[in-house]
Amino acid sequence: MPGSSASIVARQYDVNVNQVFAWRKRYRTEAEPTKLQLLPVTVTPDLPSAPTPAPVNDVIEIELSAGYRVRIGSGVKAAALRLVLDVLERR
Repeated sequence: MPGSSASIVARQYDVNVNQVFAWRKRYRTEAEPTKLQLLPVTVTPDLPSAPTPAPVNDVIEIELSAGYRVRIGSGVKAAALRLVLDVLERR
């Protein structure tokens, strides 16, 4: 609008004043200004994500021939389990 301040407009719409100047310059220098339009945009927060499933509490129990019993939860990495079993088998 004539007589309006770019900084006031920028603050009113929560945009950087440099962006307002860039839009104004582009709008004034556009060869066909009727094709260039500013459209209202509404920014909304993201929808909440789907609830994360509860952790699985599955347990595997292994009895070794030497009498050891190992209980493994679902969060154990295979490499760590292999290391424990190798150590117990050597005893």
